[in-house]
Amino acid sequence: MDEEKILTEKESLALITSMINKAKCDYEETGISALLWGIIITFCSLISFSNNYWWDLSWVNYVWFLTLLAIVPQIIISIRESKRKKYKSYHDDAMGGIWISFGVGIMLLSFYTGVFHTNNDVTLYLILYGIPTFATGFARKFAPMIIGGIASWIFAVISMYIPFPFALLLSAATAQLAWFIPGLILRRRYLKLKNDNV
Repeated sequence: MDEEKILTEKESLALITSMINKAKCDYEETGISALLWGIIITFCSLISFSNNYWWDLSWVNYVWFLTLLAIVPQIIISIRESKRKKYKSYHDDAMGGIWISFGVGIMLLSFYTGVFHTNNDVTLYLILYGIPTFATGFARKFAPMIIGGIASWIFAVISMYIPFPFALLLSAATAQLAWFIPGLILRRRYLKLKNDNV
C-alpha cells in the first residue's frame, strides 16, 4: 500500500486555489466569437453606409452576405470551445438557446426586409442585437455586455429619428459596444487566466 501524503494546511489551500483557478479558466469565455461578430457587423455597416451615402452601387449591398459566411467560423469556434470545456453549465445551455433564437430572428428579419424591400430596417436589427447581448451580460454578470445591450436599444430609438444611411453608423457603433469591446475584454481575461494557470 502506498503511503498517503498528508498535506499541510498551506498545501491544501494552494491545491484548492489551483483547482478553482483551473475551473475558472475552463469556464471563461475566449472572446473570439464576440470579436468575430463585432468586426463583421462593423465592417458591413460601414461599407453599406458608404455605398448608400456615396457610391450607390447595387452589388455592394451584398456585403451583408459576409454575415452568412461568418456562420462557418462561428460553428468551428463553438465546436472547439465546447471541446475545450470540461463541463457544461446551465448558463451555457441557456445562452446557447438565446443566441440560436437571435440567429433565427435575424435570418427571418433579413428575409422579411428582402421580400418587402424595406430600406430603413436598422432599428429592428438594433432592437434584436440588444436582446442576446443584454441577456448574456446579465446572466454572466458581465457589465460590458449589459452596457452594449442597453446601448443597442438606445441607438435603436435614435435611429428612428435620423435618415437611413446615418442609422448604419449606429449599427457599427452598436457592434463595437456590444461585441467588439466586450470581446477584447473577454479575450484579455481569458489569456491572462490561461497564462496564470500554465
